[in-house]
Amino acid sequence: MMPRFALFALLALAACDAPDPAANTGAGNTVTAAPTKDGMRTSSGRWDLVSSGEGDGLHFMGDAGETQALIFCAAGDSTILVNVRAFDPVASEERMTFGAGGEVVTLVASPTGAPLRGGVSGAGPVPAALPSILARPEGIGVNYGYQNAGPFPQVPADMARGFLSGCTD
Repeated sequence: MMPRFALFALLALAACDAPDPAANTGAGNTVTAAPTKDGMRTSSGRWDLVSSGEGDGLHFMGDAGETQALIFCAAGDSTILVNVRAFDPVASEERMTFGAGGEVVTLVASPTGAPLRGGVSGAGPVPAALPSILARPEGIGVNYGYQNAGPFPQVPADMARGFLSGCTD
């Protein structure tokens, strides 16, 4: 039997239509999304791969050039970090989930937020499902408590290969 929090996260990520950002009354708790031809909402922007001696990061850049989401693997470490700048810290919430389609991963989030990056970050072991998550055409969604981001578009295949290579080295 699936734990309740995993079922909730799966349902949140599988939702076909994100709430209208204009109707959002919370400060910064939903990433802006634009409707696509099939009615799905996806975040507007592009993925960038940034590699350095510190590790490899997939940055989802909004149309104004700001990083909306980050998926990061530190060099020489087997952990992954996911950050969403639009999320507000919730003192009672220590779980963040991200995934695509039926692939959902639970991370440990800091209830105090991520002061250096902004927003909220979650971290955990690099999941075996990461290649599948990055390749899913549904795009990547992130959930933290009552806050949702995405779906962010599918990561381009060549970029995903480069990122995965850095995550598994």
